[in-house]
Amino acid sequence: MHTARLVATVVGLIVGAQAVSAPDLSRYRAYVLESTLDSIIAASGARAADTRTLHKRPATIQELEWRAPYARSGTELPDPVRNIIFTFYNDALYRVVVNYDRDRTEGLTDSDVIESISAVYGTPAGASETRTGLASKAPTDTVVLARWQSAASLLTLVHHAYAPEFQLTLVSKPLTVRAEAAITEAIRLDAIEAPRREAERREQNASGATAARDKARMTNKAAFRP
Repeated sequence: MHTARLVATVVGLIVGAQAVSAPDLSRYRAYVLESTLDSIIAASGARAADTRTLHKRPATIQELEWRAPYARSGTELPDPVRNIIFTFYNDALYRVVVNYDRDRTEGLTDSDVIESISAVYGTPAGASETRTGLASKAPTDTVVLARWQSAASLLTLVHHAYAPEFQLTLVSKPLTVRAEAAITEAIRLDAIEAPRREAERREQNASGATAARDKARMTNKAAFRP
């Protein structure tokens, strides 16, 4: 009995240690997937005014861009990140796109960058491990260099095909599925509502023009002298 308990305790400690040291694919630096827009603004220092609402229904899709502050030439150990684009589904962060500055990654090989990212996220997944719908959606003008994934997250490193630039994308798998379905539906609804919105825009413009003419007429009539 005591031996069984000892074995169970040791196994529990080993599993616990592995869990603690396991790479955390739910975050990029201080930015954690499923965080709120306000918390990402606070963590990044981005301006709330830079938030863009891309769609409002059937779900709210918002985008926030953070740009690296200007750094003088010769700054010691400058941050290689040029900008980060955060995308939210109903106020939950589901995608982080990191664009690295070409000047600050100049001379680095693909292997150099993969090695650096692997030091944080562990060994990249093999090709057979990343055959999912999400894994196939890298931009068409990029070359996929490596992927890291967990049950809930996918991290993809790409190199632009026509420019010496690296891009890293971290997504929440479940939220991305929901967000993409919502975006598809929003585009469909926009197409259906486009004629009505155009008619309303024309009517509003016509009403505004009529009101402007009436105002000008009243002003000019009162001031007119033959």
